[in-house]
Amino acid sequence: MEKLNPQQREAVTTTEGYVLVLAGAGSGKTRVLTERIAYLIREKKVSPERILAFTFTNKAAGEMRSRVERLLERRDLPLWIGTFHATGLRILRREAKYLGYSNKFAVFDEDDSISLLKNIIKKKGFKLDEYSPKDVRWLISRWKNDLVIPEEAKQNASFAEERRIAGLYEAYTSEMRKCNAFDFDDLITKVVELFTAFPKVKERYARQFKYVLVDEFQDTNKMQMLLIDALSSHNRNLFVVGDDDQAIYGWRGATVNNILQFDRLYKGTVVIRLEQNYRSTNRILDGANSVISHNVGRKGKKLWSKKGTGEPIRLFHAYDEEEEADKVREVITQLIRDGFRRKDIAVLYRTHAQSRALESALRTSGLPYQIIGGVRFYERREIKDLLAYLKLVSNPMDDVSFRRIINVPKRGIGSVTLQKIEGNERGRGLFNTIKDEKFRESLSKRQAEMINGFLKALLPLEVKAKKMDVFNLMNELIESIHYRDYLLLDASSARDRLENIEELLAEARRFAGTSRDPTLSAFLEEIALLSDIDTMKNEETVALMTLHNSKGLEFRAVLITGLEEGLLPHYSSFEDEEELEEERRLFYVGMTRARERLFLFSAANRLKYTGWVSSEPSRFISEISRDVLEVEQEEEEEENFMERFHEIEAVHEERTVRSKERFVVGASIFHPTFGKGILKEVDGSGKDMRVTVYFPGVGEKKFLASYAP
Repeated sequence: MEKLNPQQREAVTTTEGYVLVLAGAGSGKTRVLTERIAYLIREKKVSPERILAFTFTNKAAGEMRSRVERLLERRDLPLWIGTFHATGLRILRREAKYLGYSNKFAVFDEDDSISLLKNIIKKKGFKLDEYSPKDVRWLISRWKNDLVIPEEAKQNASFAEERRIAGLYEAYTSEMRKCNAFDFDDLITKVVELFTAFPKVKERYARQFKYVLVDEFQDTNKMQMLLIDALSSHNRNLFVVGDDDQAIYGWRGATVNNILQFDRLYKGTVVIRLEQNYRSTNRILDGANSVISHNVGRKGKKLWSKKGTGEPIRLFHAYDEEEEADKVREVITQLIRDGFRRKDIAVLYRTHAQSRALESALRTSGLPYQIIGGVRFYERREIKDLLAYLKLVSNPMDDVSFRRIINVPKRGIGSVTLQKIEGNERGRGLFNTIKDEKFRESLSKRQAEMINGFLKALLPLEVKAKKMDVFNLMNELIESIHYRDYLLLDASSARDRLENIEELLAEARRFAGTSRDPTLSAFLEEIALLSDIDTMKNEETVALMTLHNSKGLEFRAVLITGLEEGLLPHYSSFEDEEELEEERRLFYVGMTRARERLFLFSAANRLKYTGWVSSEPSRFISEISRDVLEVEQEEEEEENFMERFHEIEAVHEERTVRSKERFVVGASIFHPTFGKGILKEVDGSGKDMRVTVYFPGVGEKKFLASYAP
């Protein structure tokens, strides 16, 4: 306790009533939480089982428990510390009988749920390509989190296809009950359902937990808030810690309004701000403060530090992403010369696709790196799929590639057909085997049709590969196998995977335009050499990750790339002020990862598969205080550069933001050709705004909003 600053001490000792702690980045919130639990037990003599603490990860729960036990010098305390799902599971194990389940119920993960839905869809006589199990699972999850039961979903359905999906929801719920199983959504929604239907059960738990604590409160969603409210309803001692300026998960359902409106919802709330930062130097903090101050939807705080002024934030402007990657490499090399270890350095970016150029630059210079929370570019599933196709076109004897892609996208070519191909291979290679007309005649009609479809896509490419450059060849391949449509079947990962495909096409275009030998074989040779270097192992590596994956981490030096309009902020946020503010929070999160050095990078041009695309520097750069920013250009260029930034800022301030009220995710949509569907996603802005609609019996379709009926 003696090492706590005054605000931290106030947060620890203000034990009664509703308390909202606005904990800035690096302000010691974990210490406050653990010290508070220890204080309640040691000083207030509260029994450990009467304290409930919610975390967002099992790791955080384990660390919190360990710290409390060290502080109290006691082991095996009967504390309720865990994630929302873990706590829900613990309650359901005790109370499942009230909902008609045995307490020995199973917990289905996403794969289990999708597998069950596949069987249900087949039993109903529907086709899997028309009723995607993943999309149906997505809709069921939305219904559950809105507390809509199957009967209500059917009653509220506005058209036949929606009623069919509601019927799948009903069947899914019935099968889950037969299996005596809950899925991950149920671990929270079923507890809320239990407490609503059986108030005495809720009251028992609400009485038990005299003190409820919540970590990372800014990341809670509607259902989690209902659970928190229920469990704290009797004793009304609710302590929440979070940072509204680090709320970056709105895209997955988190509700920043939970923290913004907490003191309005709970009258008499004590609000405590933790503004002393123990991580960064003041120039870094001043830069981050000046950026986040442009957000309207925030409670307001200003971080400061006793770590000194520190180095200025340095900004580099590059011609294109290749030059940007070279500058990143140069900065890292200089940092290492200055005594930084590789593991002290992190490179952050907005989208996974940006890692390709960065990885290439680091490989070339022999700098070991590690992708954190992701997969190296050339190891990503969609990249390996397309490269396997290209390898097979280049080398028909490549049986490994053949096996990888014979049923990707799905063609109905299963293990039985593959065994038949392998049994007739006779040393000529699997691809050459299916080219044999006599072999195809030995197959069933359906098997032959599937194989013929595969050959129809690939055989023309074998001929074209001899004359066509790799970029055009790859373009034709993607179109002929409908690979983009295949990726769109998985709505949750489609955007990232499509961006990766575009980046691979851009690299092929670059190779075709700069290589003396722009052929497929030369391109594959270059990729193979890169892959060999990829296998390098080194304990000391530079970290590469998205800004989202950087949350909760810190490094001596941080390099943030891609600071351009359309990347950061992402183009999908341009027409929605709340989404734009979340993009600004994402940049703020990245800036506050840095302890000593912060470097920013912007590129004027990026090569996309459609050609060169020019971008303006991010508006966020112009929001950084000039006092802490140093632009790495000639003096005259620097002056013009900063003038341009402030011109851009003025334009953005004048821009009127058009509402998306016409397009609300989850709304019913009618199309004259495809019938009624459900709106899944709104992307882009202005005349480029696109909407994604799921049509039962048809699948997903994308439209330009300006042309949407």
